[in-house]
Parts: sequence; C-alpha cells; structure tokens
Amino acid sequence: MDYDSLRKSDAFFVWHNYRPLDVQYLRYASCNPSVIAAGHKIDDVFLAFANARASFLFADANDFGEISSEDDFSKLYAKTHFLSYALIEYAICLDISWQVVWAYIQPASLEYLMKQRYKDMEKECDRESLLAQLQCAISQHGPGSYKAQTLMDIVKSFDCDDDVVRLRAIYNGIKHQGSIHFEGLGANFTSLSIGVNGKALPMLHRKSYSVEEVETLMFSYHQKFQVYMDKLIETIIPKDYLNGNIPFDEAFIQLMRMRNVMG
Repeated sequence: MDYDSLRKSDAFFVWHNYRPLDVQYLRYASCNPSVIAAGHKIDDVFLAFANARASFLFADANDFGEISSEDDFSKLYAKTHFLSYALIEYAICLDISWQVVWAYIQPASLEYLMKQRYKDMEKECDRESLLAQLQCAISQHGPGSYKAQTLMDIVKSFDCDDDVVRLRAIYNGIKHQGSIHFEGLGANFTSLSIGVNGKALPMLHRKSYSVEEVETLMFSYHQKFQVYMDKLIETIIPKDYLNGNIPFDEAFIQLMRMRNVMG
C-alpha cells in the first residue's frame, strides 16, 4: 500500500469551503434554503471523510507507542484496529452523502431552515427513501426533473461500483458481527478437525481478509468517493455560492426576514 499517495490525496479539503457561513445565509436563506442545508451536509461529509483518511493513515505507523507492545502480533492488531475503524468511517460517508441530496430535494422553506427542521428531516433519510423522492421528482417532469435524474444517476452509479459494494459488505459484516477476521490474528476455523467419509464439516466462522486486501480496497474507495462527491457538489451547489459579496441593504432585508420567521 502506497501511503504516501494517501497523504497527498487532500483535494477533498475544498469541501469544507461549502459550510454555510453568514454570507450564504444572507444570500440564499430566503430564495434557496435547501442549498444551505445541502452545504451543511457537505461539511458533514468532509469531516467524516477527513476522519476516515486520518484513521487510515494511522494504520501506517511504525511505532504505535503505548497502545501496542513491540511484538509483531500486537503491532498487527493495532494496525488492523485502525483499518477497521477507517473502513467504518468511509462507509458512513456514503450514508451522509445521501443526506446531502436529501437536504437539497426537501421542500424549500426559510422556516424549516431557521427552526432546524432540516436537521430533523435528515433522520428520515436512507437509500430507498432518497431514490423514491428522486423518482417522484423525475416523474413530475417539472423544472427540477432533469437535475433529479442527474442526481439519481450519480448515486446509483457509485452505489453499484464493485469496490463500493465490497466495502459496504465488509462494513455490514462488522455491524452484524462486531468485527472481521484479519489473517495473522489468531485462528478462524472453518470446519471441524474431524471429517466424515473424507468430507469436512463446516463451522460457523467469519470471512477472513488480508491487510493488503483491505488497504487496496479502501484506497480505491477513497479515490472514487472524491470523484463521486465532486459530482454531487457540482450538480447541487450554485456557481456563485462562494461569492462573499452582498450589498448592505439586501443583507439587512434578509436579516429581518430571518428574524421575523423566528417570531
């Protein structure tokens, strides 16, 4: 595994710029509040993705300090612990990316925005609900149907990628088993030691993975997720979103509108 490439893979830091600040609220809260909600979720994705990359990089340590003894088994355990945690965090990034789209397609409402309703609605988001909402928007053939179709295509294409499917499968294994088995970390018996008529009798066991296999899979996912997320951002976020200029009189009017919504 080329960890230097992972260290240099930091283009995704630009996602942090989309967190909505004062100027985004003043420019979009009234006319396009769903964009602000989506920008907030993009920053959630950024933080989760940065944490996943950090956990992945921690697995490359030569010295784990006080958390590991000097023997090879202890070091392998520490390494696989960070790899497992990174994999969980990378998988969660996909769930949060669905919430980016979910926030964007919810009813545009200044009241929803100011009263934190978008935060409540994100709890209702899962893949099936998201695709159903997008399909509904597409079937109405309205002004937003083309963009809804684009978002649907982006989400489905990434979900069906072989590496994404494999990583999610391992993640689900951790959810249901609590862990996965890494080669070199103790026995993982697949059959009884005694057979019958030359046939082995199977035992319940966990699927086993090599460190190199998981590293390669996660680095591929890391790279592909950045492309996927950039496509979502390009489709959802207005071109002038990061423009920090707004006339004083317009800013004042927007502040009063937000204040009035709060009662």
